[in-house]
Amino acid sequence: MASVSATHLILFIASIVVAAGIAGTLVIEVDNLSGAIETQGSATSTEIETEINIVSDAGQPDSIYDAGDEETNERITLYVKNIGSEHLEAHHSAVDILVNGQYVSSDHTELEHLYADSSSWQTGDVVELTIDLEEANGDIVIDGDTSTTVIVNDNEDSIDFHVENGGE
Repeated sequence: MASVSATHLILFIASIVVAAGIAGTLVIEVDNLSGAIETQGSATSTEIETEINIVSDAGQPDSIYDAGDEETNERITLYVKNIGSEHLEAHHSAVDILVNGQYVSSDHTELEHLYADSSSWQTGDVVELTIDLEEANGDIVIDGDTSTTVIVNDNEDSIDFHVENGGE
């Protein structure tokens, strides 16, 4: 009888040790999952609260596109308004741009806050976004129908305008 009790005691202690190990592992994994969900939730919240609108007049392509001359480079100038509830960073590196489907690096753009010298792009504020096409990419041709897309925090807005004969 004593040998049966000893065997039961050993099996009981072993099962307790295994259960404690499984519980510890489970607690760690649940904590990691919780942190990942929280991070994803914050990013999704920022994306949902971000909304922009290009307020430039597509009917006046001369106000958007400048073919340039000896003194100035060929460029596109857009006015973009923050209409979401999220305050955005007023810096050219916070904005992605596509011109006729081609990515334009932030190194070739300027973003100027029109209301203040602030690094925060508040709700309702408008920024002037200038894209230097000559420095950006020689493959971008502005002639005829042109589409420009501005992307901030995975939220985008596009403007389509028509330029006759390359703006000349």
